[in-house]
Amino acid sequence: MSTQRVSAILVVHDGSTWLPEVVASIVSQTRNVDQILAVDTGSLDGSAKLLKGARIPVTTLDRATGFGEAVAYGVEKLAAPIEGDEEWLWILHDDCALHPRALESLLSALSERPSVVMAGPKLLGWHNRTHLLEVGISLASNGARWTGLEANEYDQGQRDGIYEVLSVSTAGALIRRDVFEELGGFDQNLELFRDDVDFGWRVRTAGHSVAVVTDAIGYHAQAASNERRAVDVKGAFLHRPLLLDRRNAAYVLLANSSWYSLPWLSIQLLAGALLRSVGYLFAKLPGYASDEILAIATLLIHPTELLKARKARKASRYISSRVVKTFIPSRFTQLRSSISHGFERLRSRLLPDGVNESVPAASVLNINEDEDLLTPISVKPWRLVFARPLVAVFTILAVISIFWARHRLGAVSGGALPQSPSSFQDLFKLYLQSWHEIGMGSGLSTPPWVLLLSGASLLTFGNVKVFISLFFLAAPFIFLLTSHQFLKRYTDNQWLSAGASLLYALSPVSIAAVNSGRLGVLVFIALLPIFAAGLRNWVDIEKRTWRSLFAYSLFIWLLFAFNPSVLLILIAAVAFALYRDFLRAQKNHKDPLFIQRVIRRTTLVVLPILLSAPGSFAIFLKPTGLLSEIGLTIPGGGANFAFFANPGGPGSLPWWSVSPIAIVLFVTFFSTTAARKFATLGLIFLLAGTFFSALVVSGNGSATSTRANAATFIAVATLLSITSAVVMFDKVRARLEQSHVNYRHVSVALVLLITMAYSVTSTFWLVTAGADSPLRTTSKEILPAFLAIEKDAKTVVLRSYRHNNQTTLSYYISRGSAIMLGEPDVAPKDLPVLTHAIEGLVDNTGVTSSNIFSTYGIKYVFLKNPVSNDVVQTIDGLGGFNRTSATNAGIVWRVLKDTGRLRFVDYSGKEMTLASKGVRAYAPSPGTITLTESYSNAWQIFQDGYRLAKIENANELPSFEVTTGGDISVIHDGTIRRGWISLFLIVLVTTVVLALPSGRRRSEIEDAVIA
Repeated sequence: MSTQRVSAILVVHDGSTWLPEVVASIVSQTRNVDQILAVDTGSLDGSAKLLKGARIPVTTLDRATGFGEAVAYGVEKLAAPIEGDEEWLWILHDDCALHPRALESLLSALSERPSVVMAGPKLLGWHNRTHLLEVGISLASNGARWTGLEANEYDQGQRDGIYEVLSVSTAGALIRRDVFEELGGFDQNLELFRDDVDFGWRVRTAGHSVAVVTDAIGYHAQAASNERRAVDVKGAFLHRPLLLDRRNAAYVLLANSSWYSLPWLSIQLLAGALLRSVGYLFAKLPGYASDEILAIATLLIHPTELLKARKARKASRYISSRVVKTFIPSRFTQLRSSISHGFERLRSRLLPDGVNESVPAASVLNINEDEDLLTPISVKPWRLVFARPLVAVFTILAVISIFWARHRLGAVSGGALPQSPSSFQDLFKLYLQSWHEIGMGSGLSTPPWVLLLSGASLLTFGNVKVFISLFFLAAPFIFLLTSHQFLKRYTDNQWLSAGASLLYALSPVSIAAVNSGRLGVLVFIALLPIFAAGLRNWVDIEKRTWRSLFAYSLFIWLLFAFNPSVLLILIAAVAFALYRDFLRAQKNHKDPLFIQRVIRRTTLVVLPILLSAPGSFAIFLKPTGLLSEIGLTIPGGGANFAFFANPGGPGSLPWWSVSPIAIVLFVTFFSTTAARKFATLGLIFLLAGTFFSALVVSGNGSATSTRANAATFIAVATLLSITSAVVMFDKVRARLEQSHVNYRHVSVALVLLITMAYSVTSTFWLVTAGADSPLRTTSKEILPAFLAIEKDAKTVVLRSYRHNNQTTLSYYISRGSAIMLGEPDVAPKDLPVLTHAIEGLVDNTGVTSSNIFSTYGIKYVFLKNPVSNDVVQTIDGLGGFNRTSATNAGIVWRVLKDTGRLRFVDYSGKEMTLASKGVRAYAPSPGTITLTESYSNAWQIFQDGYRLAKIENANELPSFEVTTGGDISVIHDGTIRRGWISLFLIVLVTTVVLALPSGRRRSEIEDAVIA
């Protein structure tokens, strides 16, 4: 058996911080090295002097010398191998201290494994010596260094053993000298970082093995990668560690992998670099972001290096590169690890580990084991769970919801909520489109809430119907939880905060929002307590950081996207606050503090407006839009209902179920100072809601005016009323017992009686008539199936409904399907000529209705059941219509005059409809083409590469002049829409980046944390 001989090579570069302990660990090894040589690469901190003092031979090289070159030089300077001896090179770093038995353990493991020619120790942190750094290493397909360990994994021996791995770190690695020289040593193109993985890969393809021996332990500071010292090697562009690390990682993959895998690897490397650079930008680390991109760029601009490297590796390769496949983590393993790390970071933020100081520490010296045996085990019955206040009210709400939601178990629509599309892609497409085939067509920009809802539906795997249904079912419970989180800050009485949150969840405005399908109001009620909790330092807003202001601006934008009236509240609040600031600044508009407050408060208004552009700009042209709602417009209940904190309208509580909201506001207004603060604001919002409820506004895509719904203002008044009640009732029993009977006793009794009465009446109504709400599960098709076949066909849909105890007709123009979610918000305004033509079908004055319908491309009239016989007889008798079907769904008439999307009139006056396929059509001769869509400057027709002249004709439709017959292309130019989306993305990304916490460079992280 040959003798094992060890030659140690210690590479040093400004390592005086760690060298004393490293040198001590070398000389204290239980198995001494046979020879040692230190290679100093131009240290400036006295490292060479320290080594000479330890009587270790030192040779000095240039400061720009790479690690591989330094090791090669050291091997060259060693004494020649002794024949018959098995010589091992022990590669040592100046920032890695070894356990005294490290070398002995490595040699012991190698003596039993002749195929292993490279072995390394288990590496732990330098400062935290229970922190596992590496137990062998590999390389992921995206270039990331792969250890297979959890983040900050604690060493409990769970990874101990001797394992075959792809490679081990060069810190403490033991390599057989003959194999090292045979393979040419470390690749000197890898001057620092990843040379270990590359060498291990080459060892594997040369037919040898690599192992990690965990009985051998090293404590590694990872000084270069942790930015604890400068990277001075000549190949380090800009001397940036991350850039060099990423470049070398890509180099190793592309130089060692099989030819057929290079295209896919290149794509993964580029995609990984782009994703990581985006992540660094969001973390406000532009330097790291540029490192990711420059790493790939610096590699690609020198392709000859890769070609030479592949050629060199081919000479020493005896086994296919696929032999390392078992050591490369799969994409599933990487994804699982990333998700695990993400959840762990989230858990550590939400549930930080800490010592519970409320639990007294017990010493083992004080434990009486005999006494413990005699103590009976306390088992609490499971029924006591329901004695917890929040669980109890949650259960009550669940029982009520079972009866209340019995008609909403499935895909829901009705009230203000149109039908939902099946996929999130439909909403995303609606957001991106510059033209919407709704009614007579619309070029309005889709509001951002459609995009937000599209993204949120990914929680239900993109199924919008399921998401909407679950949201309306879960809404009362969300109200309960968010309000409880807010209210418990004002009382220690858990029953009081839980009962108050139940009142918020079943308040009149909450019930009305659910029953009438008001999606925007639901979102507002759910997020309002969170919004209110974030209003800290509103008076002294300069105390808030800019990051928190940007985050709060995003939250305001979220509320504003679903509720335009939020902007009205915000503008009023900011204007009043600025007026107060102006007075506090003694009316000095140049006061620095006043200017600072103006800038910060203005930011809270401007950013939500920019993020909602251009729709938010239209509000300033039509201020009544501030009182509009998303979805279909349904009327509110008027000022009488609103005064009692009930928005009214379809699906709202009846008049005889009076909530205590308004009464509490009036009572607490004359109560304690703390409660009066909330009551004053609450009364302002309640009276504002009462005022706005008396106004009338036009709905989305309609000229018809309806009573405004002031649910947003009433929701704020409701939360403030309940908060003031919590403040007033907190410890009220003790205060009343200490005083004689007075008005306080009467007011408390009055509030309690009204609250109990409201609880009984509202619950009774919810489980009976309240369940029969406008919002319900429906599977009925609005139109007969054959009308949905012709995509370009427009159909006038007439349907009857009850209003003020009278039957009346409503209409809309369908494109083959029912009105879908998001479409009412971009619907075009009614054309008066079409409105009169449709009214003529009802009042028997529509002699020209069929011709008008033909002019606007309307092919069918559909009267939905239940039908009015008078209307049926009127349409039959007008002429110009042919009844085509009468089914259970309703009656359909076809317009006799030929019509379609493109109407053509030649110079002789002959009219015809042009057939079209997509954007293509054919004009038979010179003439005029009329597009039966609403006029928009973006409509264009091209013929032979030229744009046809366009005008807006007398019917408010776009007309184009064709000078020669031939093929034409009809397009809607979406340049402006793309511009708005680009502005939105720029503002959104900028705001998100500014709102996120800043990342830290590795050099800024404490030593004890990083290693």
